[in-house]
Amino acid sequence: MRKNETMAHFPKTALVLVAVLAAFPLVRVPAVAKPPAAAAGEARYSLPKGLSYLEQGLFAEARVVFSHLAAEGDAKAMYHLGAMSHSGLGGEENLEHAIAWYREAAQRKVPEAQLALGSLLYKGKGTAKDLNQALKLFKAAAEAGLLAAQYNLAMMHTAGLAHSKEYGAQEDKPRAYKWFAIVLAQLADDAEATANVKEGLTFLKKDMNASEIELGRAMAENWMKANAHVMKTPAKGDGK
Repeated sequence: MRKNETMAHFPKTALVLVAVLAAFPLVRVPAVAKPPAAAAGEARYSLPKGLSYLEQGLFAEARVVFSHLAAEGDAKAMYHLGAMSHSGLGGEENLEHAIAWYREAAQRKVPEAQLALGSLLYKGKGTAKDLNQALKLFKAAAEAGLLAAQYNLAMMHTAGLAHSKEYGAQEDKPRAYKWFAIVLAQLADDAEATANVKEGLTFLKKDMNASEIELGRAMAENWMKANAHVMKTPAKGDGK
């Protein structure tokens, strides 16, 4: 199969870009000056408290908590504040503020922030398009175990087979294979996602020789053994 035929099945827009806080409905509620009073012995401003507000749909209250914690240097609160600014939960949607908070959290090595910022840099949404930086951020989040970042990284390396300069990825088929295999090993309970990843891996393998496939498989196995603590399920192989 020619490379352009392979990429026809995986257009640039096929990268998985995780919807920030997709579990929560996009509704707006009046802002509040402070969160409800904490129970006796309970901290008013804490990450668990902010997350609890999110789960309850108390978005304005959650923003107050995350804003307080972010001002104190809490990196995860910075990410959540960025995500809420991105989605407009508990206040106005503000992509500029979201990117600023994502950057702060990403610099502090919060994987979810690295993924979110990388997605915006990949698309050039709200910021200048920077595929090299997106690649670096996806790699950092992938190494931390974020499945979507691992898939994005596989896709960028696959796209690099035909567009290495544009995508900032080298023509590294074994590395693309590695990340596809790692993703596939964690999708035992998702038949649809498994089928999609297997399709990507199958097309990639058709453009690889035996030694490249073996190298990619070995790289995946070595990574999974060394990083079992961040894997979502036990490694199950690449579905060859």
